[in-house]
Amino acid sequence: MDKDSLKHHLKIMANDIIGLEQGLKRLDWLEFEILQIKTHFNQRIKSIRNSICTLLSGISAYGDFEDFFTDFAYASPTSTSYIGNGFQEIVSTAPTVPTVKSVEEIIREVQEMIIELKIKGSVREHRDGLIKFTSTVFGCVYGRTKEEIEKKLQEKIKKFKKKPQKDKKAKIVIPLLSEFYRTEYLPYKIRQGRSESTIYSYESEIKFIIKSKFDKPLHLYKPKQIEDFLYSFPEPRKRQMIQGLLNNIFNRAVTLSLIQTNPCAPIDRAIHSQKQGMAYSFDEILEFLQTLFNHKHLSYSDKCYFIFCLLVGTRRNEALTITVEDVDFKNKILHIRGTKTKGSDRQVPLTPLVEKLLLSLKVKKDKYFPIIYKKAHELFREIWNKKKGHKIHDLRHTFGTIQICVERVDIKTVSLWLGHSAVETTLRTYTHPEQLDRGTFLRGDISETEKIDIYRGKYHNILQLINNFLN
Repeated sequence: MDKDSLKHHLKIMANDIIGLEQGLKRLDWLEFEILQIKTHFNQRIKSIRNSICTLLSGISAYGDFEDFFTDFAYASPTSTSYIGNGFQEIVSTAPTVPTVKSVEEIIREVQEMIIELKIKGSVREHRDGLIKFTSTVFGCVYGRTKEEIEKKLQEKIKKFKKKPQKDKKAKIVIPLLSEFYRTEYLPYKIRQGRSESTIYSYESEIKFIIKSKFDKPLHLYKPKQIEDFLYSFPEPRKRQMIQGLLNNIFNRAVTLSLIQTNPCAPIDRAIHSQKQGMAYSFDEILEFLQTLFNHKHLSYSDKCYFIFCLLVGTRRNEALTITVEDVDFKNKILHIRGTKTKGSDRQVPLTPLVEKLLLSLKVKKDKYFPIIYKKAHELFREIWNKKKGHKIHDLRHTFGTIQICVERVDIKTVSLWLGHSAVETTLRTYTHPEQLDRGTFLRGDISETEKIDIYRGKYHNILQLINNFLN
């Protein structure tokens, strides 16, 4: 690429930056619903900046991106702002490089503003570059500048002042948290179509709250009390789950005008570093299957359920939903009724061994595995106790790892089979051959091809063991 052509491309990309930044300004009046569009603009700007920096590395006239962009911005007579899907508007005035305030400066300005307004609340940086102001009275306000937050806050203050004063003599009976959960929140979530596993999680958490004697009328909860309760138990995951349920219950109560504000709103979100699952090693798979096959208290259908999870890679609840309608024996296709993400409802190949397994089962009420969600967990604990590690979901990890690292199936294909919304999830989680056979993985005296042959031989023995059981 010659120098003139390079400069031409640089000007086009700089025009794109100016246009996208002006587009962001035009979008500032919109509400929180269009934040995804703003995020897209920011990503485009970052991408173009990186491209310019790469190209500038070969031009001595500009030291860096800022030198080039300042020079271009003042030299360009016009710029194009992009609005919506392809609509353009020519701006006749010459663009200038705006002075960008740091996040710390904006936070300080907002803090000074709320002090002047005599409002209590917290200010911190939120995702997507936004500043978040949280108040127990006015809820959450998001913005990119102090002026934007002040405008939105003033509107909330105005609406708050217009609220009719309640008759102090009128007695409103405020239910206990547990009563509100049973009579309103749980039915509401069931109407929304929450999965059986999600409802089971809700039930476990509300029982924990009641058992901990933290069940009281909704209006009596205070932020400090909730925070102290959350940090009274050490498990970060438990803390995160309980906080999420309380926050959602209080939000529903606010919506129904039972309470004015959500006492969970000012509390920082509990952080939990989720532990990634691990695939079973080949030796562990053999031990698991032998224990499963020899278990006296499990029915044949129960045993096939766990084999199905291993051979198809379904989530625990997905396997339980398989019905007669989901199996196309003619075209060898299996329908998985996913519920976790948009891409989790999917079709996967019906392999000969899985077909043999399904044909060997007696179907009850159109379901191949008539087990309730909670029971599946209890059955697994009987087979594989906590001391041995692993959980049902690790059967899914084993399937994904084997398909990628042993069978060498394309990662994009495995991602579709697993129902992941992003292939990055598959790449990050299911590419660990050392989990399957650490001894072979660390050997330095054989090639990778020879290692794969060893993996495949061990996996073939496992499939043969399952086939013998189904016979």
